[in-house]
Amino acid sequence: MKILIVAATKFEIAPFTDALGIPQALSNHLLRYQVNHNQFDVLITGIGMVFTTYHLSAVLANEKYDYALNVGVAGAIDKTIELCEIVNVVQDYFYELGAEDAEKWLDVNDLGLLSSNDLPYTANGLDNSNLPKLSAIEHLKQVKGQTVNKVHGNLESISTMQSRSKAQVESMEGAAFLYCCMQHQLACAQIRAISNYVEVRNKDNWKMQSAIQQLNDFLKRNYLKF
Repeated sequence: MKILIVAATKFEIAPFTDALGIPQALSNHLLRYQVNHNQFDVLITGIGMVFTTYHLSAVLANEKYDYALNVGVAGAIDKTIELCEIVNVVQDYFYELGAEDAEKWLDVNDLGLLSSNDLPYTANGLDNSNLPKLSAIEHLKQVKGQTVNKVHGNLESISTMQSRSKAQVESMEGAAFLYCCMQHQLACAQIRAISNYVEVRNKDNWKMQSAIQQLNDFLKRNYLKF
């Protein structure tokens, strides 16, 4: 089995990669680990859509995988989702892709620049129907995400966002990951641990370390048992 694991930062998955053992460095961003008969390539892209798209596209142009996982933390817009809960983001879209028309927001569909025929897009954005068949993710809550360049931390912008978005979680890389994998017809899943709620920025309320611990426990529990 050849698996690609994609994360924005090293610290989000350091406990897991430490447990995998000594890697072979394929580049500054891509590390290869061998665990019994399974190969894990770990890609650290850097934060945001541009870095994720560039580095992931470069890897997928040259390597073939059985499936890919995007793992990391996320903020929850939907407060019925618990802090530190691990979710499977099965829908995602580029929240800021569009135009302002005075007080009105026009997305790329409204502007006539994109339609549901422009695969892999649908009316919902990016619908991930090609999930890997893994028992590890079958029990996870499936949620809708939005991908942003600027995480929300202001009451006015949060209110505006909630009026035009049905997303439940927010990240800075998720839609870019899904777009690249879907273009390559690669089975994939975006797995996120909730580190905070989307609200006025207050790091005292964050559970970053606990979320990272839960995420890495999930990865180790499911991938170090071979």
